[in-house]
Amino acid sequence: MKKPVVVLADTDIKIITPLELRFLEEYDDKIDLQIITDREYFDEYFSTPKNVDVLVADEALYSSELQKQNIPKMFVLTEEVGPDKTSDLIAERIQKYSSIKEIFNRIVSLSSSVFGSSFDPVKNTQVLLFYSAGGGAGKTTLALGVSYCLTQNLKKVLYINAERINSYQYLLNSVIPISSNAYSSFYHSSPDIYARIKPVLRNEHFDYLPPFGASLSSLGINFSIYKNIVESVKKTNEYDYIVVDTDTVFDNDKASMISVADKVFIICEQNRKSLCATNMLLKNISYSDKEKFIFLCNKYNKSQENYLVSTQEKANFAVNEYIKTIKDIDSKKLAEICAEPEIQKVAYMII
Repeated sequence: MKKPVVVLADTDIKIITPLELRFLEEYDDKIDLQIITDREYFDEYFSTPKNVDVLVADEALYSSELQKQNIPKMFVLTEEVGPDKTSDLIAERIQKYSSIKEIFNRIVSLSSSVFGSSFDPVKNTQVLLFYSAGGGAGKTTLALGVSYCLTQNLKKVLYINAERINSYQYLLNSVIPISSNAYSSFYHSSPDIYARIKPVLRNEHFDYLPPFGASLSSLGINFSIYKNIVESVKKTNEYDYIVVDTDTVFDNDKASMISVADKVFIICEQNRKSLCATNMLLKNISYSDKEKFIFLCNKYNKSQENYLVSTQEKANFAVNEYIKTIKDIDSKKLAEICAEPEIQKVAYMII
């Protein structure tokens, strides 16, 4: 089978070298990787027809003349934020000063037709836990938006709203709760609980566990059932990601849920209340694993005071990413939320 030809072209070796290493780490000898760092050589190389599958080039090297090459996937590395497409609508634009991981993930996710499923590593389901120390931080909107984005990037996702009272369904097309006839499947933990509840799952772009019709306590269902479901699903490796959206309560069950997660996204806001609540939460958990614990400041507004960097009260954590306020997000449909660059940014941190 012919190897896909991938050309990375940029005169700045500080950009091209780490991107080259990332491709080699992921694909090694599965692709024919070519590096161009000289403008004259770039022009000479493409002066004749070339069989290239993916081209990633700095905007100073890019020209609409490249369309004559019929390259299936072209990406232009730009210094400034702008439209997703170049003005000729031929190439995808990527901000070159994004993280190398984000650049790489965007290239690969948009080039699935070139790389194909044969390039996917052995699937090991990852559990992504979205958690906030206080309500109103936009955790559920982020979790659902990211689930949608991951699915758009050809990942198979199961969303589980692990709250004692489910109220996320307003963002979905169906608000119908789980049938009371199915409740018996959730009363007792077992290693094969996934097989029992699988017929209950629904799909709206991604799979999800439908909401319960009342609080868990009123239905006689123990909160620990969520952990049991997650572990049972993970064993099957049927999904790329299980997105677990849990409530603000911290107890032994929540600590146990954190322990089974591969990544924990702790959502906060820039206000003083959120800072204090998050600091208090962190006194109860070990969060030294920087690969596992990711701190997101949601609803960020640069015109307002940011207590997370205040000299008066110290944040006991470092924010990994600021998610800007998305205008009228509460009135948007899930597909519209997924289209927001701020939501996509979080998804690209995961892939």
